Amino acid sequence: MLSLADKTILAISAHIDDVELGAGATLHALAARNRVHYVGLSLPPDVDREVFLAEFHESAALLGLDPARTVLRDFDPRNLFDARTDILQLFYELNVALKPDVVLIPNSRDLHQSHEVAFAEARRAFKYRTILGYELPWNNMEFSMDVFVTLREEDVNAKIAAINAFRTQKHRMFFSNDIVGDLARVRGKQIGVSYAECFELIRLIV
Repeated sequence: MLSLADKTILAISAHIDDVELGAGATLHALAARNRVHYVGLSLPPDVDREVFLAEFHESAALLGLDPARTVLRDFDPRNLFDARTDILQLFYELNVALKPDVVLIPNSRDLHQSHEVAFAEARRAFKYRTILGYELPWNNMEFSMDVFVTLREEDVNAKIAAINAFRTQKHRMFFSNDIVGDLARVRGKQIGVSYAECFELIRLIV
């Protein structure tokens, strides 16, 4: 079993809240022993900016993320495609500055158009890094379950609390405590443990 400690982890969200939903428990587990950096490319559409950012910072604190390692941008959430050159430049600069050991991005089969942009540009910029694609089941018709991260109950509870911090988003179906907890249990049962999150292996550098 591989164990990550004293590594630089970069988590990328096309929309702020994506990586929390896809890998929040893993981020909580990694934050205790690694340098976790967070990049959010856009806010979800039709939100009050000030209120939503306050929710984000509350959520990030619950996951143990360091505000000094957070980069937030304000690209158009409905049209990241037109900003792909700027996004690639941002990723390139982060790659040079951080030299991340592991990069978490939307998976290659995510159907959301903005997630597709984040995936494509991240793969270009971080092609010499280990890259894992996180799972957002409501955006996937297929998903490669290549990497499982074993989690503690406290990691899952931290993810649930972090998701609940986005109070303005709780009307959305996938901001459900049941979905978050049940998926972690299902992924755990697939590998014989209590809880896990699952990732697509996009590139592995050993």
